Amino acid sequence: MKKADLHMHTTYSDGAYPLEQLINLAKSKNLNYISITDHDTLIGSREAYTKYNSDELKIIVGIELSTDRNGESIHVLGFFKNADNLDELDKFLADQRQMRKVRAEKIKNALYEHFQIDLDMSFSEKLYSITRGSIANEIIKQGHPYTKQQIFDLMIGEGKPAYYPSTKLDTKDAIKLIHKHQGYAVLAHPTLVRRNNIEELVKLGFDGIEAVYPRNKSGDEEVYRMLAKKYNLFITAGSDFHDFDDGQHGNIGDVTLSGEDLEIFLNKLEVK
Repeated sequence: MKKADLHMHTTYSDGAYPLEQLINLAKSKNLNYISITDHDTLIGSREAYTKYNSDELKIIVGIELSTDRNGESIHVLGFFKNADNLDELDKFLADQRQMRKVRAEKIKNALYEHFQIDLDMSFSEKLYSITRGSIANEIIKQGHPYTKQQIFDLMIGEGKPAYYPSTKLDTKDAIKLIHKHQGYAVLAHPTLVRRNNIEELVKLGFDGIEAVYPRNKSGDEEVYRMLAKKYNLFITAGSDFHDFDDGQHGNIGDVTLSGEDLEIFLNKLEVK
């Protein structure tokens, strides 16, 4: 049975593996379809589509946008039929990435103020999109004695002393942006949403919902499937792979879309 992992990250944002290695990992897991959904950048996903799309492994052009709704960070996945006609969106995303750099400096200052962590920010010059995950990885690399989970729980998670939102892009505006560029908008990992009502979110104009996700709690998938049926949404599934056994996300290929769910998704994207 064919299977797809539609949510993963490369070193173009906060993933641990560069593009070519990620492609090889996907092949080793016998995946038939993947989407690289780096944060606020299409660079890696478009490159993968151009260089690595094949009968063995089909590449779906994708992205993950960080948005704000009622003071909570809501992530929106965007999927596109191909890599064409996305230059205008890339220009908009460049501005978003600049906002991430400004946010990173604020986090650096707060880390020093509250935790006496004097982070060397030279690593950020090599990144296209700086996320909190990137910063957490670097805190560890620079020798500070914390796990990634501890860094989020104590320092940079929502509501913590060194937390700053990455963007003020409203969720509804992000959906419109994806639709403007002939893409499909999917509510990412709804199980992580805390302060917004999931049903109210899907009514904003989403085309799909990431119903199958590694951190789903018991009964979550069934709830999201019922919402999908009620609002005529398609289902996606993804590991949200960043690195193996990182404590926050799944491992590549552990969570997949298959069967009728996959057929519906592929038909939407006009993928053979």
